[in-house]
Amino acid sequence: MGVAYSHSWPGQGFLGAFQQNPEKEQAVLRVSLGSLVFLAYLAAALVYRTRHIYETAALVALYVAYGGVTYIAATVAPGRSPQRLTLTTIADQTLLIALLAVGGQAALPLLWVMFWFLVGAGCRYGQRMLGLSCAVALTGIAGLMHWQPWWHANFMAGLGVALSLAAASIYLAVLVRRLEKQAATDPLTGLSNRVQLEQAIGRTLALRGPEASQAALLLIDLDGFKEVNDAHGHAVGDELLRSFAAALSSCVRRGDTLARLGGDEFVVLAHHIPGKANALSIATRIHAVLSGLRTVAGHSVAVSGSIGVCMLTQEAAASSHAPLTARTLMRAADGAMYRAKSQGSGQTVFAEADEIHTAA
Repeated sequence: MGVAYSHSWPGQGFLGAFQQNPEKEQAVLRVSLGSLVFLAYLAAALVYRTRHIYETAALVALYVAYGGVTYIAATVAPGRSPQRLTLTTIADQTLLIALLAVGGQAALPLLWVMFWFLVGAGCRYGQRMLGLSCAVALTGIAGLMHWQPWWHANFMAGLGVALSLAAASIYLAVLVRRLEKQAATDPLTGLSNRVQLEQAIGRTLALRGPEASQAALLLIDLDGFKEVNDAHGHAVGDELLRSFAAALSSCVRRGDTLARLGGDEFVVLAHHIPGKANALSIATRIHAVLSGLRTVAGHSVAVSGSIGVCMLTQEAAASSHAPLTARTLMRAADGAMYRAKSQGSGQTVFAEADEIHTAA
């Protein structure tokens, strides 16, 4: 399973009707805001009647038409396309640079759009598209300062715009990175959340070669957690979860993914695991971590773990008629975990190939 836009921040959309399709939202904004700008330049043309105003209005009309084309493309093929996103990000800034080149001083009121594109690219799609949008804008400003008469004559103004673009992009990159981290992190433990875990599994499934068959998914459910909550309160229960997360982080290997699904369920995605014996070794270390949790916030606790293990093997993929996905493997691991729980506390059970086939 490939995961597109794994770098993007899944934030709130500007238009609530298009939260699941940011490209369509962006196309609607191109058409609506572009139409308002076109009407403004038509009104200006009635007053000033200059060639630059007419040419700017014509190019704005072209941009509105381009917005309509992108809306149709996002409607016909709503699936996220990195290639299409890259092209539209480049086209947005390129068309604006063309407006500034043709319109000269008459197009200066449109400079705000350049920053609008930066904000849109960063907040919708993350740092990569923000960097691309900034690079195109800076390249365009440099070209204007060299070739376009007004910008060449006002070199310092162009330099100020270029520095403003760079500064705004750096600030936005820091902000977007922070928001991306918050969106991918469990707030209680600081571990990855379900979304980040599914993306990590998707990247693992997309691997080709020997590494594709050397991973294991371990789903851990804490036995006795409810009793701790009932006896000592939720604050102690939360502290138990944080303590277990910290101890678990110290016993897994660098490069493995550690996540909390919610409640008292945790997942370890371990890489370079050639066989069940290696996965069992990780499960044994996890059981040892839990057995070492004797006191939390001054209270005695007794917890263990039921662990379901799903091996990401080529054999499992071959036995499944449907493509393996993150949720398929998590369902299989969840079933194995419940079988472990039925055998008593502190047990580890492996998902069989037919369970993965059924989940798929």
